[in-house]
Amino acid sequence: MSRYFFSAVIFLSIASGLLFPNVTVLWKDYQNLLLALLMFFSALRVEKKDLEKANHRQLLVLLLFVFVLMPLLSLPFKLTDPMTFIGVLFALASPSAAATAFFTSFLGGDIALGVAISFIASLLSIVTLPATVYLLGGAAGSIDNNKIFTILIEVIIIPILAALISKKLFKRLVESINRYREYQLIVMFLLASNIIGVSYGVIAGNEYLFLQQTAVIFLMLLFGGALAYLFGTRYGKKSAVTFFVATSVKNAMLSFAIVLKLFGATAVLPMVANLVAQFILMALFEIVGCKIL
Repeated sequence: MSRYFFSAVIFLSIASGLLFPNVTVLWKDYQNLLLALLMFFSALRVEKKDLEKANHRQLLVLLLFVFVLMPLLSLPFKLTDPMTFIGVLFALASPSAAATAFFTSFLGGDIALGVAISFIASLLSIVTLPATVYLLGGAAGSIDNNKIFTILIEVIIIPILAALISKKLFKRLVESINRYREYQLIVMFLLASNIIGVSYGVIAGNEYLFLQQTAVIFLMLLFGGALAYLFGTRYGKKSAVTFFVATSVKNAMLSFAIVLKLFGATAVLPMVANLVAQFILMALFEIVGCKIL
């Protein structure tokens, strides 16, 4: 993959959503399908040997950072309006992103641990995400969990099962898909530009609040990632890098899809702020990450 190609796609998707929202909303009905495709491609790259090679103790500790520390960072948002708090809670309680393994490899981290945390966190999120929103959300978290389960099954469980079956029955096809990954960024572009386009009506007129929320969430992601990195240094530099990436790079597109389904477009401002914050963080990883970590 060409240098900075990932970052170029990220910024192109943001620009397309902002400049051509009427175009990018045309595929909004296929948002969950695109999410499922991303999970399918990610699951295809998971090998049994990577799961076995991952240090199980480190994996357990890392899961605590992903599913306990990060959601707790949303609690100060309880001082804001309930919808903003729930949005940030969903954002920070989401599993590690599918891109975790990619950035772990790119930054010289523990690849086996990166693959394992991305895969296992995604599977566990079908239980942890509804439970976390219920426990920390209080009265604001009284939502329809059936809708959450439905989305998680559609975009996580089914794609993973499809990937496992494909790896058994269509080995050559899977090898080809894993070998040529650039075209998979088309799916990410379509999904990300659609999210920005769907949110355009909410962003317009609330630009200052949008930028403020993006900056705050970005700092929270950095803070959580930094704590995870410092803790991970006890296991070595490679593990520390993976701790940072897995903790700070969340599945922003998943949390957006859930909040959109539950509350509609009027509630997505903190979700799209989270998406942009994640994109900026991932672009920084690709451009200067190797020099920092």
